[in-house]
Amino acid sequence: MRIATCILIVLVSALGLVAGEVPREAPALQLKTTDGQVVSLAELKGKVVAVLWISTDCPHCQETCESLAPIYSEFSGQGFEIMGMAVNPRAPGNIDAFKSKHRVQFPIGVSLRSDWVRFADLSVMARPYVPYMMLVDRAGVIRYEHAGRDQAFWSDQVNRLREELAELLAEPASASP
Repeated sequence: MRIATCILIVLVSALGLVAGEVPREAPALQLKTTDGQVVSLAELKGKVVAVLWISTDCPHCQETCESLAPIYSEFSGQGFEIMGMAVNPRAPGNIDAFKSKHRVQFPIGVSLRSDWVRFADLSVMARPYVPYMMLVDRAGVIRYEHAGRDQAFWSDQVNRLREELAELLAEPASASP
């Protein structure tokens, strides 16, 4: 009986470590870029927005940012934006070099882990991995969420993202589930 109780406690506790339910209303979010530009999710309402949490030191994040360059160029004219949020401690000193080296064409700035946890509706005990991407539809609803451990998504991120974007960009701003 004691073992069963312990297992139940662990399982219930683990439920609090995962992200919130999708779809859900996107909370407020602001990004300040290294050039002083401030981008808010509220200002982007009416567009499909990828909120991408990264570490500038992470090879997978570097690959993701490079993969996003042609997708951003292709879809930005159709109402697609990206908010890049760097959460690693060294990000403030290396974002400009990161953007140049990895051909980042979208706004990227420094963010706090607490902002990430709040936006993703994670438990403060969670240990999320980067890259971590959420797609917010034109109405401001998080429709897709891909944690760093989502191997199915990240192993084919370009094709999967194109499919999700095609769906979301085809919807009018007032449509969401």
